[in-house]
Amino acid sequence: MILMLTLTMFIALTVGGLGAPLLEPIKSELGMTDLQIGLLGGFAALIPTLLLSLPVAYLVDHGTRVRILAVLAAVWASGTIGMAFVTDFATLFIAKLVSGIGGATAGPVLISLMADVTAPEKRGRSMLLISVGAWAGVAAAFAVGGSLYGFFDKNPGSGLLGLSAWREVHLLAGLVALAAGLPYLIFREPPRYEVERTEPSVRESLSTLWQRRGFLGPMLVAQLTGGLAEGAAGIWMGAILVRQYGLAPGDFGVWIGGIIVASGLAGSIIGGFASDAARKLRMRGGVLLPAFIATALTVPAGAFSIMPTASGFGWMLFALLTGGSLVTLVCSSAIALLIPNEDRALTLAGMGMISKVAMTGIAPAAIGWVASNSEGTFGLGQSIAVLGVVTGAISTIGFWYAMRNAPIEVARDPGAKMIPADA
Repeated sequence: MILMLTLTMFIALTVGGLGAPLLEPIKSELGMTDLQIGLLGGFAALIPTLLLSLPVAYLVDHGTRVRILAVLAAVWASGTIGMAFVTDFATLFIAKLVSGIGGATAGPVLISLMADVTAPEKRGRSMLLISVGAWAGVAAAFAVGGSLYGFFDKNPGSGLLGLSAWREVHLLAGLVALAAGLPYLIFREPPRYEVERTEPSVRESLSTLWQRRGFLGPMLVAQLTGGLAEGAAGIWMGAILVRQYGLAPGDFGVWIGGIIVASGLAGSIIGGFASDAARKLRMRGGVLLPAFIATALTVPAGAFSIMPTASGFGWMLFALLTGGSLVTLVCSSAIALLIPNEDRALTLAGMGMISKVAMTGIAPAAIGWVASNSEGTFGLGQSIAVLGVVTGAISTIGFWYAMRNAPIEVARDPGAKMIPADA
């Protein structure tokens, strides 16, 4: 089950990001504009998050999760297959929206299941596997997508239906994703552990989340503010390398990609083991201690954009992104340990939805305002550095308050119980 859940996250992120390395041939064949590409990358990812995150999460908290995963896998596989047959921007947008459902909904389902098939003392390491699957999926979208495209482009007619290269890539990936979801039709639903309330209503679940606002609120603030520096890096790193260091895209594409993958894996591995170790401290909110320490230590890395050399830029960026991936994993582990089973997926989905809206709405506008008010060769870098350091400090404070207000671990709560799989 653990290996299957990891594979599912890998496939969901691979098919969801498959179009990114193939944008230019898609744009050329369909006659798209840059504005349409922007809508494809933004709203096509945001809409499933807004519409489906909370409903799917509620079903996960109260339904048969392995069957829900089977349905979701069929949906995102169908969207990927549909990408092979689109005829214009409208049909492409719909297919892209459907294929990206995995990225918007898979996380809470997988974490909910993973928490019930691993003991509390190993939960951080189990989250590590899901995180590695996610980072590997993001990388595979480029590696597999680019490699398959190159093969089909050099060997016309060698695909399944003789379609253009980018269409054959999506068709093959969609069929593989569909086959990979079939085992969930025969997997047995594991029993639910660490349950406080049996079959709560939507109102009761939302009321319970509000009662935990002293813990969830600061943690959400910490995640949002900490993510702004990473968002700035994702949007502006290419422009900074060109403007400030005089590099061309061909000069930094490979090593920037290596930094992204290496930092994601390093942060996930460190975070998985660190959260399990911190849990043993038996201090209030101890599982969040690695996130607090990592955020505090990487505050200076928010100034990655004003390093005097490109190599210094790269090392600081690696530190920033490693801290970010560590924090993401630790927060998921904390929710899997501190929030009762019947509210976990809803909590993860709610926080993820708010973060997604902030990062796709607030962050681009804030960074655009910073860029428009920057002057000189290093003006953009200085503005982003100030933003990164300030938000990093706020994030550190947020994690401190989240630790102080953390609830008792559910597995250690005498009121928690288990619900058998056939209940």
